[in-house]
Amino acid sequence: MHWAVKLKVKSKNNRIVILDIWRGLAIIGVVIYHFAFDLRLLEFIQTDVTQHLPWVVFARVLAGSFLMLTGISLVLAHGEGVRWRVFFLRVFIISGAALLISIATFFAYPDMFVYFGILHAIALFSILALPFLIVPLWLVSISAVLVLSLPFVYSNPFFNDKIFSWIGFWQTPPFTADLVPIFPAFGATLLGVFFARTILKYNLFKNISNISFKGVWVRFLKFASKWSLLIYLVHQPILLAILYPVAAIVKPAELTKQQAFYEACFGSCINISGSAINCTAYCQCSKEQVEQGDLWEIITQPVLTKWQSQTISSISKLCRAISQD
Repeated sequence: MHWAVKLKVKSKNNRIVILDIWRGLAIIGVVIYHFAFDLRLLEFIQTDVTQHLPWVVFARVLAGSFLMLTGISLVLAHGEGVRWRVFFLRVFIISGAALLISIATFFAYPDMFVYFGILHAIALFSILALPFLIVPLWLVSISAVLVLSLPFVYSNPFFNDKIFSWIGFWQTPPFTADLVPIFPAFGATLLGVFFARTILKYNLFKNISNISFKGVWVRFLKFASKWSLLIYLVHQPILLAILYPVAAIVKPAELTKQQAFYEACFGSCINISGSAINCTAYCQCSKEQVEQGDLWEIITQPVLTKWQSQTISSISKLCRAISQD
């Protein structure tokens, strides 16, 4: 991600704590989101965080935060003149990290690898935003609004293809783990540029930098902010290194399958008999019999053979007798 920016308000070592807190919270949010994504991937949970509205909003807020911070940091670091060596070093590091993400996800998830994710966007947007450090503020604001709004008024199936999807304007988003297209995402970076330049224009950054926050949580967030790029690169391998062995032991897919069977059985039973006590016993017995006989493939078949029908009927009779005792 985008590491903390050093201010020139008092000395080169001064930092704006609010920005550190913001960035720290954002990178922690990324870890939380990817943890939930991994839980769904390994079938510990059924909620698809890529489709569930609260999680989708959460992800957009996180991405928007980092993109706005990119614009703010660009102004603070180069608003008085681009320090080209520092600028290109930063872009080189982030681009290299983006390439690592692409390579790693290509081998891990070739069908949904990240070809233009948040790091790719930050590297490109840092370059695209440079002219907006010197153009009139009104042009920055208009450009931000246009970039943010255009995808809502124009789309074309031409941009559905992965080769062009990084631009935006697609009608159907391509299948990928992370996509941050220029339109509308670059608008968030321009908003950051506009925000930072406006505050600098009215000489308010000094007041903001003097706001003091103390406590262990502040130190933790400042640490997370400082090392946000490293955290972004290593947190997924660490999470998966923990969750995969746990999944191998717990076998969440099996538990999910059993739970789904039980819930379907109970719903059907309660509609017929109306007795929750009998249905609980009946469905628990049925689940155990299917599990013991490893009959999961049979019960999902749309058409059963004579032997399969007899097997299912025997289980039903046995469990009905047990549930009525």
